[in-house]
Amino acid sequence: MTALDFESRVIDWAKRQRGLSGLVLIGSRAQERATVDEWSDWDFQMIVQSVGPYLNRGWPSMISKCWSAHFERTERMVTKVSAVFENGYEADFVLLPSWQMKLVFFAMRCPWARQLYPRALRRGIENQRMVAGRGYRVILGQESWERRYSALASSWPAAGIQENDFEFHCAGFWRHAVWTAKKLMRGELRASARWFYVEMRDHLWAVLEMDAELDGRRPRPEARQAEHWLAADKLRQTGTAVASDKAVLSQALLGDMELFKQTSMSVANRCGFHLQAYDEIYTWLCANLKPYATNNGRI
Repeated sequence: MTALDFESRVIDWAKRQRGLSGLVLIGSRAQERATVDEWSDWDFQMIVQSVGPYLNRGWPSMISKCWSAHFERTERMVTKVSAVFENGYEADFVLLPSWQMKLVFFAMRCPWARQLYPRALRRGIENQRMVAGRGYRVILGQESWERRYSALASSWPAAGIQENDFEFHCAGFWRHAVWTAKKLMRGELRASARWFYVEMRDHLWAVLEMDAELDGRRPRPEARQAEHWLAADKLRQTGTAVASDKAVLSQALLGDMELFKQTSMSVANRCGFHLQAYDEIYTWLCANLKPYATNNGRI
């Protein structure tokens, strides 16, 4: 089965679904200048009358032989079903209620009224412009959904970097840095490494994205394609590897602390944000981590 065969199977399956009013391909496979290779996945927006029939792991096998499938609620507050098919082909199907999408695109054509929109609607518009604004291809429901998706071409003020998001990531980073250090000092090195990568670095990457955006770059969430948009010095600094070793973990944590401190200060200064001082946390962490970093993990 080739990639083209797989995509054809998705389309054939979609045409047979009564409650599916639209299927739209987004992501790299729908973007003109994007690099698509054998490792690229498929990102579909499924516009449905009801998400209920798709809240299970069984239906992807109706498309093609499915090796694995799961569904989750994403950070953008949408439900996504991710499936791995034969040949390792991977596809994400984001389930979007039809009425919500109609409202989003209708409101998107009226940017002059945006201050009257509830926050949830504004966030929905911003999310849609972010994920589909770089390119999309309407596969099912061409006439009606092509017309609605054309609203992406309307002039809509950029959301910009929000101070409350910045403050959230600053507080989150330092809170998780403390927990990562405590796990390290307790000797729970695998838990510390997990906290370092999964919890703490999520906040670091969010602020790195803000900094890159201010530099005029085009960052991607979740560190995707960071090799293309991250500045050379930060690319080097984020290349740190960790291991179940106190010295290595301590050095990595201290390095990320310095990077976060510099980057958050840069964002705050350029955006005019108030940057809460985390000096006490920083000093406490340095005092506790440096002995491990300089004594081969032993005090």
